[in-house]
Amino acid sequence: MFKLPPRIMFNGTSYEVPSLEQIEEWILDSVCETPEGDCVEPDHPDSWLSLLGLI
Repeated sequence: MFKLPPRIMFNGTSYEVPSLEQIEEWILDSVCETPEGDCVEPDHPDSWLSLLGLI
């Protein structure tokens, strides 16, 4: 079973990983956030989905 880490480091800052519910929403919406709160395409290198290795 795949387990998400509780936090990740991004651009020198530690961020809490979003909930599975939020991740599911991004997958369905075709828009994803970065740890810094920007909206990007899900396959953008800075998107949560990319950073967590989900796409």
